[in-house]
Amino acid sequence: MSLDLQIQSLIQTFRSTLPPELNALIELGAGEISALPIVENALKAGDRAPDFALQNYTGATRSLADYLKAGPLVVTFYRGLWCPYCNLQLAAYNARHADLLALGANLVAISSEGPDGLELLNASDIPRESRETVISAPAFDMLHDASASVAKQFGVAFTLPEPHRKLLELFKVNIEKANGDDTYAFADPAT
Repeated sequence: MSLDLQIQSLIQTFRSTLPPELNALIELGAGEISALPIVENALKAGDRAPDFALQNYTGATRSLADYLKAGPLVVTFYRGLWCPYCNLQLAAYNARHADLLALGANLVAISSEGPDGLELLNASDIPRESRETVISAPAFDMLHDASASVAKQFGVAFTLPEPHRKLLELFKVNIEKANGDDTYAFADPAT
């Protein structure tokens, strides 16, 4: 099943299984994010990517310059492990990582969420359907972008809308602990 169909299926599962008040929070927050000028602000084809140096989930510092020494790099941003749609995307990339390597390229995922995301997800009340999409050992580096500073340079950052904050609070997802700050700054899923 294609990634788009997987996402559509998950949306339908949530609509049919979650209480209406939770679906309303999801839709309201998604509408607020959709209204933001993220696409207009994002780097475009041909733009030069800003250099960065971030820690991966094992604590090693990785920079764009170092990755590029090994060849082309695909950079993908995601919100965090609490986001089931982002997890489906990461799983799709993980399944195709060997294909990227065969082409001489590599992949890195960047998130505001730190390395404790999986532990915090497991301590939450996030629905089972969301947890099933998490990959526990990706084949590529996952980097912690505190306060979405690199996402801001790429033009894909936003502040989590209040409806989504409320939703995550109801699911007992501690975003401040997951991200290591109280900015609620995230990257929109972008590659």
